[in-house]
Amino acid sequence: LLDVSRVTRGKVSLRRERADLRELAERAAESVRPMADGFKHVMTVQVPAAPLVADVDPTRIEQVLVNLLTNAAKYTDPGGRIELSLEPGRG
Repeated sequence: LLDVSRVTRGKVSLRRERADLRELAERAAESVRPMADGFKHVMTVQVPAAPLVADVDPTRIEQVLVNLLTNAAKYTDPGGRIELSLEPGRG
């Protein structure tokens, strides 16, 4: 939320480019996996086989996913399940 405020005030600029969301999701999950493993969570990531390309700021999207997964790891009871799945939109 702090970054949204910074973006709307012009303090942070978004660097949009075409990026494969599957790669961003997998990188985010891998960076959080040690924490999830420490809590004995089972973390699964399901992504489509085909590229899921979007015009985004890849750094910010990965940051959002890392934050969501980190919060899931922190606030899920030990031994819980964390699931992240991506699927194409319907237009």
